[in-house]
Amino acid sequence: MKSEEIARLAGVSRSTVSRVINNYPNVPEETRERVMKVIREYHYEPNNSARVLAGKGTNTLGLFLFTVHDTKRTNRIYGNSYFAPFVDAVVDTGNYMGYYILVHTIYDPSDCCRIKQTFQQKRIDGGIIVGTERNREIQDIIRELSYPLAIVDYDPDEIKGIMQEDGSISVINSNDEKGINACVDYLVSLGHTEIGLIEGRDSTYSGLMRSIYFKARMAHHGLKVDDHFILKGDFIVSSTSKAVSKLVKSGRLPTAIISANDDMALAAIDTFKAHHIRVPEDISIIGYDDAPVSAMVKPALTTVQVPFFDMAQQAVKSLSGFIESNQQGLQVYNMDVKLITRESCNQRK
Repeated sequence: MKSEEIARLAGVSRSTVSRVINNYPNVPEETRERVMKVIREYHYEPNNSARVLAGKGTNTLGLFLFTVHDTKRTNRIYGNSYFAPFVDAVVDTGNYMGYYILVHTIYDPSDCCRIKQTFQQKRIDGGIIVGTERNREIQDIIRELSYPLAIVDYDPDEIKGIMQEDGSISVINSNDEKGINACVDYLVSLGHTEIGLIEGRDSTYSGLMRSIYFKARMAHHGLKVDDHFILKGDFIVSSTSKAVSKLVKSGRLPTAIISANDDMALAAIDTFKAHHIRVPEDISIIGYDDAPVSAMVKPALTTVQVPFFDMAQQAVKSLSGFIESNQQGLQVYNMDVKLITRESCNQRK
């Protein structure tokens, strides 16, 4: 089937079909849906090779999932409370907006070359990088590429200092200052003063900033941060379990603890249970992310809800703007978060 036939069946011009296929924004939603209905019904597939040769792009976005830790965990992408929602949301949003999504997993910093290669091979029009670690390889990507990029969880000031002048980069972070402040404030309202933290990796922007904001909010309340209650979880379940076991064996526990993500919070709860320490009766715990499982466990986990779908949607929309309008520069989005109170925190006795 040719585009002329699509136009006839949809009752529009051939140029309108072209604008829909190329995802131009200046098409009325009703018209776009009429064309898409015909395309779906007749399984129309545009000739991507011809589109690329004509300089029209591929209608494909790359999703690069960066995970260079927790190598023993075979499901560290699709069983992860952070990556799994992003994959679903990017695919969902991208498909709705007319983009194919090409997913790459980066298990080693040296694999960052895949990002550059995928662009150079003209397989994608823009790329989304999720789970970014601060290292030389990812800095080189930011420094060398002028292709449209959306980067989730990265320091925008660093990007601003190293990106190309004609670069097109969107940075999407969660508002972790608001999230951590809400955690500390809530525990203080319950009477807790001895509050610990299970830290994520400080090579990630969110891991570093959540630790910084925790210490700042404790100081805001006039509370001392006890280094004995700061545990290195590194966003890894096994590391968290070891750190919590060591804390328990020390014989001195905080009355409450905040975890930099839900996976570590749930690992901590399991470890405390193994040592006959009850949550929330003996210790209160707050997670971060609001993974689906956090509402299903017992006790249901109090956590900070990170809007993964909104972040993924913004990443796709930003790339679409860069691609379709040839926009350049740095865009920064700090997405809102919300504390979800459930069963894992108690009033201090």
